[in-house]
Amino acid sequence: MYKRALKRIACWHNVTPEVFKEEILPLHQPAILKGLVNDWPAVKQAKHSVEGLYQYFSDLYIGGDIQFVRIPPEEKGRFFYNKEMTDFNFKREVGPLDAFFRDVLANSKDNKADTLALQSAPVADYFPEFEKNNPFQFFDKSVPPRIWIGNDAVVSAHYDDSENIACVVSGQRTFTLFPPEQIENLYVGPMDFTPAGAQLSLVDFNEPDFEKYPKFHQALDNALVAELEPGDAIYIPILWWHHVRAKGGVNVLVNYWEGGSINGKTKPVPADTILMAMLSIRDLPLVQKNTWKALFDYFIFSDQHQKYEHIPKEIRGILEPLDEQTKKGVKKWLIGQLK
Repeated sequence: MYKRALKRIACWHNVTPEVFKEEILPLHQPAILKGLVNDWPAVKQAKHSVEGLYQYFSDLYIGGDIQFVRIPPEEKGRFFYNKEMTDFNFKREVGPLDAFFRDVLANSKDNKADTLALQSAPVADYFPEFEKNNPFQFFDKSVPPRIWIGNDAVVSAHYDDSENIACVVSGQRTFTLFPPEQIENLYVGPMDFTPAGAQLSLVDFNEPDFEKYPKFHQALDNALVAELEPGDAIYIPILWWHHVRAKGGVNVLVNYWEGGSINGKTKPVPADTILMAMLSIRDLPLVQKNTWKALFDYFIFSDQHQKYEHIPKEIRGILEPLDEQTKKGVKKWLIGQLK
């Protein structure tokens, strides 16, 4: 692990939904929400014993096979590529939850055993009563919980295109976060060949190779770290990079993504626009790209408030906030252009 002290993420206590929406969310900065879900029955079971936690989820389980990953011990729990980057360093398996949980319990006591991980599974698919018994009121009610279960796994730094609150039920988690503008210093891997959909930093945080990745020093200068216990939660703003290390044997985390490509209510999402720009702008000469950047800054990224008051309102067209009918027209036109 890198041998330097990192800045700590701000820690908030006794956070209510009102405090989160009115004070934390507008800052667009990561925040530890200390003890946020201490009252969840699942957390209480986890604090009592991992066997009790296993029984708790077994009682909620409605059956059906789960898909999980198996990482060999030499990879030290890191969910990643193989050494040649021609494939991944794990295998996907399918089986019943009970057998999976028993293996997680057994492997958590053996540091030479495989790492097992159920990742980002919709809670409603396997534990439909969980949400009712473990309520969450910090995002829209339509945002479904997703669950992560396993032993000591490592997820490389990546970003989500949504707001994220992750709640630790069992075990400990170390989150290392970087602001979006640090992307160039994180040495990000392929966009369309990824272990789980999100682009990953290729830097091994456990043993960073600073000769190969020298700008990672700059990333660490801007890093924030959080150590979470059962009952704690963390707010991760959209597009913030986060590296996650699970510790403590049996680990369970429940998270909520609001907006973006997973739970967003509107399409396309901003990430889709990157692909469109790759088709139309990226490979232009640099001088032309800089010219287009000026237009994008003006029409898209700058504050739009009162920007077009010099144009009569009745002829502003798509310069005004888009209504549903106008959005449909723009989408139809774009489909035609892509053909």
